[in-house]
Amino acid sequence: MKQNILVVDDHRENLISLEAILDSDDRNLIMAQSGNEALSLALKHDLALVLLDVQMPEMDGFEVAELMRKNKKTRHIPIIFVTAISKEQKYVFKGYECGAVDYLLKPIDQKILEAKVSVFLELDRQRRKLQQAVVQMKRLKDENERLLHALGEALIGTNAEGKITFCNEAACALLRQSRDDLVGNDIADLIFNDDAGKSCWSWDSSPLQEACRQGESWENEHNLYTPDDDGLLALSVRANAITNDAGIFTGVVVVLGLSDDENNGGDCARNHRRNPRKRLFREMVVFDRSTGGNVGRLINLSVNGFKLFSRRALAHGEDLQLGMVLPDQISGVNTVSFDARVVWAETLDAPGEFQVGFQFQTLNSVTRDVIENLMENY
Repeated sequence: MKQNILVVDDHRENLISLEAILDSDDRNLIMAQSGNEALSLALKHDLALVLLDVQMPEMDGFEVAELMRKNKKTRHIPIIFVTAISKEQKYVFKGYECGAVDYLLKPIDQKILEAKVSVFLELDRQRRKLQQAVVQMKRLKDENERLLHALGEALIGTNAEGKITFCNEAACALLRQSRDDLVGNDIADLIFNDDAGKSCWSWDSSPLQEACRQGESWENEHNLYTPDDDGLLALSVRANAITNDAGIFTGVVVVLGLSDDENNGGDCARNHRRNPRKRLFREMVVFDRSTGGNVGRLINLSVNGFKLFSRRALAHGEDLQLGMVLPDQISGVNTVSFDARVVWAETLDAPGEFQVGFQFQTLNSVTRDVIENLMENY
């Protein structure tokens, strides 16, 4: 594509001379013999460069340059002043103040003129390529977003620091939050390790982030949770790394879904119930099956975990074999057994007193029925 160069000089012989120097198959030279004509042509054509004589009647080159800089369509066009009126520094500075990018004094050296014009034409070519690339990238980004929004899976994208940069409509629907509420916030603020909403997920130490940084995909082995109007929603989480062209980790794509407990629980799931926790009004004690010792008093309970008041310091991640004596016979049993993992522990104000959150590791059908009965009736 030819590049347009506007050449402005009130003397026709000067225009002819400049045309002879600059004429080329890839250039379109547009000639003007006054300031007004130059402004009109600048608005009409897509210009790569202006060669502008300073000393012209009615409107000099300084005025033309100032008016071009005030117009949105022409302000970006580079201007080279071509003049013989003065070599004094004050006139050169005035040219730059009016918006010139370069200054040539007559008589013109053909090699210098050609070299300067070639530089600015190359800059124009690069600018146009960059503009085209930006338009193309925006188009691809818009297309990708439309595709991602059309997917049924809930998708969230983050940067390397765990800040949410993208979420599709399915994710907004699952999390019951708008895009404005999600984008820009930490994904760790959405996810809990336990169903009490007590133990926040840590991005820096999360296995998801660590696996993705090593180029591995990641999927949670145990339920993770997110706040929900009815309590907490049990999630399945899958993640893959995002890398740049150099292979450097720049973020993750996270696929969220309802956990198997939510989707496959039948009557237990109660039509995708969000695992609300129930505070119990009958005191029940949880004991360690391996030692027979008292672990703590049950405070609240859900089908995914429970909270205890305990006088025993328990470590995060500790797995215990536990049991509980029931206040009445439920589902034909007086006691239940289950395995659970400590997902958070909090020291209370009184010395030696703790609140501890557990996540069930295994639940048979009888124990699940008992827990649901306790939640409803006790």
